[in-house]
Amino acid sequence: MRAVLGLVLMMVVCVAMAGTPLPDGPHIVVAGEGKVTVTPDSARVSVGFEQRASQPLPAKQTVDRQVNALLAGSERFGIAEKDIHASDLNVSEDVDYDDKGRRISNGHVAGRRVGMILKDLDRLNEFLDFCLSVGASDISQVSFESSRAAELRVEAKRKAVASAREKGEEMAKAFGTRLGQVYSIDSINSRTADGWGATTLDRIQVTGSRLETGRYLQPTVDYSESVHAVFELVR
Repeated sequence: MRAVLGLVLMMVVCVAMAGTPLPDGPHIVVAGEGKVTVTPDSARVSVGFEQRASQPLPAKQTVDRQVNALLAGSERFGIAEKDIHASDLNVSEDVDYDDKGRRISNGHVAGRRVGMILKDLDRLNEFLDFCLSVGASDISQVSFESSRAAELRVEAKRKAVASAREKGEEMAKAFGTRLGQVYSIDSINSRTADGWGATTLDRIQVTGSRLETGRYLQPTVDYSESVHAVFELVR
């Protein structure tokens, strides 16, 4: 009885892993992984601007001037307009309350965040310095990637499918049977990671101190795909 119960539980786990319907006849559920490793050729940068003023309009106008300066200067770094996202805007009043519940205004805060893709990595540090020089309050993300990302994910997916078939064939052979037709494929997931295990630099926050010239090294970027497949077994 315990052996039968254990077999049922294993089948339930397989269904949960595959996320696919299972055939009535003999079958096998396998997972395949595929990975392609390349050297990055671009960086996605997220730059934040924030200003405080007694009224909302001056705060917004100051932030807009800073963003406009960033956009105007981005051309000299070869950043195309299609690689810029600058539509975000947030304006709000900073409010506190005293011990008696009375409202205290600390002024109004305007903020904008600009996303850009820099394709000349040799100028990354120069570009980060430029962002700060026009008034950026923070650089919260610098993620490295490849301009061939879509193509590389397709290649990784093919490797994942080949891996699943290879695993299925090896397991079927070990049990004295053969792998049949694929019944279903599901749960294809994409992942991106660099050679150090993450894709972003630490947050850069303006502190008022002079920033020394920095070097940002990114050896590799991994594009990974995973797939679960159900194969029929041939007796």
